[in-house]
This record gives sequence, C-alpha cells and structure tokens, in this order.
Amino acid sequence: MRLKDKVALITGAGSGIGRATALLFARQGAKVCAADISEGSLQETVDALEGTRMQVTGDVSSSDSVKKIVQAAIDAYGRIDVLVNSAGINDRQVPEGLTHEEKWDRVMDVNLKGTYLMCWHVVPEMLRTGGGSVINLASVMGLVGSEYTGAEGFSSYVPSKGGVVQLTRNLAVEHAKNGIRVNAVCPGYVLTNLIKPLHDNPDLLEKIRQRHPIGRLAEPEEIASAALFLASDEASFVTGIAMPVDGGYTAQ
Repeated sequence: MRLKDKVALITGAGSGIGRATALLFARQGAKVCAADISEGSLQETVDALEGTRMQVTGDVSSSDSVKKIVQAAIDAYGRIDVLVNSAGINDRQVPEGLTHEEKWDRVMDVNLKGTYLMCWHVVPEMLRTGGGSVINLASVMGLVGSEYTGAEGFSSYVPSKGGVVQLTRNLAVEHAKNGIRVNAVCPGYVLTNLIKPLHDNPDLLEKIRQRHPIGRLAEPEEIASAALFLASDEASFVTGIAMPVDGGYTAQ
C-alpha cells in the first residue's frame, strides 16, 4: 500500500474530490482525518472509509476553526504526514443576495485564505516530525482565463485558484530544504457538486465538454489518483508543480 501508516488530513472530504481522495487514501493504508464544514456529508464519507479514520467539522476560512481541525488530527495520531486542501467553492455556490464584493470575499476566504490557513497551521507540525507532503487543489482556471465562469470577467474563482498556484510554488521553494513537498493539482471540469448548476444550461455544459480534447469531464476519482501520486514516496523529487489533470484542456 502506497500510504501505509501515513496520517492524511483532507479538507472538503464530505463530497466530490475530497471524498474520493479520502476513500482512495484509506484504501492505500493511510490513517485519514476527514474534515468538512458539512457534518452530514462528512459522516457519509467517514461511514464509507476503511481502516483508521476520524472526522472533524470546521470552516477552513476561520483561523480558530482551522486550529481545531489540525489539533484534532494531532491529538488522534500525533502527526500529519499529508495535507490535502480540497475544500473550495465557486462563484455559483455563493448565496444569493450578497453584493459582488461580498461574493468575491467569500470565494477568496474559502479557496485561497483557507488553503493558506491550513498550510500555516500544518507546516509547523510537519517541521516538527521531519517533513511531509502538501497537495493543494487548484484548477485549470488557475492557469488560464475562462469565459465560462458566469461573472463576465470578474470571477473570484479564477484568481483565487491562481493564488493557490502561486502559494504552492512559494511554499515549495521555502520548505524544500525541510523535507516538505508542496504541489498543486489543477483539475479540468469534474463531475462534482461544483458544476451542478451548469446542468441547467445543457448548451453551456456541452461547450465546456468540448473544451476537453479527451471528450468528457473528469470523475473525482481521477483527480484523487493524481493526489495519491503526489502524496506518495513515488513523488519524492516532485515539488512546486501545478499539475494539470484536465483531459487536455490547457494543452490547446
């Protein structure tokens, strides 16, 4: 097993890529600490996990909440070997009735600040135990622009994921000497809750599908497999990358 006895803390584990990653890591021998803001969704994930696991609810955009999440993992397992920052939202998931500035702040708080806060509190634990692997979920939208965001060029999602890519690179350079590898996975469009609103617009959904040369959208498990590689010792010489897992989207 590729992650035997490693402790993996995974945010956004209640659904989508986070859930698929938690399930895959557990099958590969990891002790999984699953975190999510939704207690109900998180419970469904934990019920499906194999092996050693625990759960903790929290909001990654809150420093106090992040401290609670990290401390729960340390109390349970004594260390964190792998951090997967999968918690995220897009413009379409922000509640109605907010101003454009409030929507911008909410997406940035979860996607970029949340990734920053998790890294801020986990990296010292990795330093204490001699290293680890951080995998940040960015997006192809962190590498290219997009006309499909529904915000007429003012999407908060796109720059939030661009920020995740740059945070990843900076942390990787800073902590390579400390045995901490930091990488980003940049998925194309994935069949998760994030794109559910697009199903109400089949013409737009078809245009997006056609943007992927491979001819379809990704399954969450395909993104989880990329995270598994980066978490494993097989990626021991890989740090600072933004890995597209996008069916050819960014190759055009």
